[in-house]
Amino acid sequence: MRLNLIGNYVLCIVAACFGPWLSADETRRWRHPKRFGLSAARILLLSLLVSGSGFVMGSEILGTNVGIVTTDAGTVQVACNLIGTGPLRYPPKARRYKYIGQVIVKFGVDEKGNVTDPYVVASEPPGVFERAALSHVKTYKYLPPLFDNGAATHVDEVAIKLVFDPNRR
Repeated sequence: MRLNLIGNYVLCIVAACFGPWLSADETRRWRHPKRFGLSAARILLLSLLVSGSGFVMGSEILGTNVGIVTTDAGTVQVACNLIGTGPLRYPPKARRYKYIGQVIVKFGVDEKGNVTDPYVVASEPPGVFERAALSHVKTYKYLPPLFDNGAATHVDEVAIKLVFDPNRR
């Protein structure tokens, strides 16, 4: 039952993505697979093909940051793949006076890929872009960070530099 629900959901996404290129009969078939005899195995295969090919939103890697994990053996570097982010809001006062600046933010990434405990390390000019940088970093979503053995882990420290320039998009 659960597999059928997941399969139907994936097929509805496919129908929504490719609807403009499909005829009305084909679209109806994608939205109502049970009526047209699609098996659970076909639904699962199609969902794997679609998610593996990058058609499903959120599976695209936007960037990779290197994080540091502290273990009993010492510190280990782990790749953190960014898959989602919110908009970077430029502060209105800074836009009005055409300030240009940058902020360095450090944070952790938990086992689910969420940002934990972000804080500002440095900013130029001070007091202008910190709040916007922190709220932007809190919207980041990463793939779960993995050790070499494939186990998900909590990354202790990731550092990024955000550049604020009103002429840049």
